[in-house]
Amino acid sequence: MRDHVRMSMIYLLLAALLAVVPVGIARHMLSISRTDAFIPDRPNYLAHQYPPKGEAELTSRLAKLLNNSMKAVGAVPRIFMAKLPEDLPEIDVIVEKKRLFVSSLLPLVLRANELIVADRGRLLTIRHKIEQHEKLTKPEAQWLRKTAREYREKLPLKVEASHIDSLLLKIDVIPPSLAIAQAAIESAWGTSKFAQKGNALFGEWVWGHSAKGIIPERRLEGKTHKVKSFDYLLDSVRSYMRNLNRHQTYHGLRTLRAEMRYNGEVLTGALLAPALVTYSERGVEYVDDVVSIIRYNDLDVLDNASLSNS
Repeated sequence: MRDHVRMSMIYLLLAALLAVVPVGIARHMLSISRTDAFIPDRPNYLAHQYPPKGEAELTSRLAKLLNNSMKAVGAVPRIFMAKLPEDLPEIDVIVEKKRLFVSSLLPLVLRANELIVADRGRLLTIRHKIEQHEKLTKPEAQWLRKTAREYREKLPLKVEASHIDSLLLKIDVIPPSLAIAQAAIESAWGTSKFAQKGNALFGEWVWGHSAKGIIPERRLEGKTHKVKSFDYLLDSVRSYMRNLNRHQTYHGLRTLRAEMRYNGEVLTGALLAPALVTYSERGVEYVDDVVSIIRYNDLDVLDNASLSNS
């Protein structure tokens, strides 16, 4: 009885605390409890940080990320920005604007690829079990079905190794240089309204009243689309990669990537870019722009970047 009363008092105290503690402080308390927690196969949004609003908020770790060129850093700091710096559109020095954009985005691209690699690892484990005629555990089977639906693959009741191979064709990384170059084009180096207000880096469209997005100011009459918005920048990066990895339009990119892997070639943005000729209505001109941005800004060196282990 005494324990029951004690637990009731604890619940009441927690309820009172939540009632008086501002949401912002509560989020801060949650974030500092797991700022560097590394969860291999989950986004872990509690570890994401908002850009500093001034020098007073610029910690040494953030300064290491935002004030340095990521092209000269061996291990990229494991710092994930929740949104782009608000002063990005006001920066007049183009080189500085680009550097800040790349520094903010690169860790997120690497993290999104890291999550994809974790999924590939799971698939390879499952494939091995299937080849060995071992029964999948219930969590493995559930995860496999869920992942197949996410990537628009139909699985039969009896899954074979070939079905896993079809998923492995889709679930693979996107070179950082390609992702950053496309984000630079679609978001005007992070200065567009969609990027600043909705974390929309790649100009993805959505339809429907319930779809979360921003209505373009110059949307043509009769059009009903919105530019898809996101709570976190990482969500935008992951949605972009999922789009390239599952949409039938980009089957050519996935095939080329698989061929490069089979031949032992290094995946680079410049080599994969020609397979994106259908990404924009501008076709070949769009591809030329992507390749030019990669080469002019030396983004190809980012394809060898990796996140720090700490």
